[in-house]
Amino acid sequence: MAADRGGLTPVSSGSAFINGPVPETFERQISATPAQFERDLRKAWPAGVATVAPGHFRVQDGSAVLDLRVESRGVRRLGMFELPQIAVQYCFSGAGEAERARLLRTLDRAMQRGGG
Repeated sequence: MAADRGGLTPVSSGSAFINGPVPETFERQISATPAQFERDLRKAWPAGVATVAPGHFRVQDGSAVLDLRVESRGVRRLGMFELPQIAVQYCFSGAGEAERARLLRTLDRAMQRGGG
């Protein structure tokens, strides 16, 4: 994933939501470990998450398929806090923009984390 960044649309790590059309392929920076992301993804999509390969997951909703590839990106330090970082590449296939938006909105809402 790190070597092939051509065509990816960066998405702000400050907000999990995309405003506007959902592209077929984009990448997000997320504060989580790969294991935390996988756990949250499986909770968010109880209909089933397929493991294609280590760090590569697939979610399907009708004809819409979403492949997610997770890569560790080290740790972000904020004072005494250390936050693990991952890059997640989202690749849709078999879905129009409306289907992509609906699937992504469902996942984003289900995977939101609270803060305090």
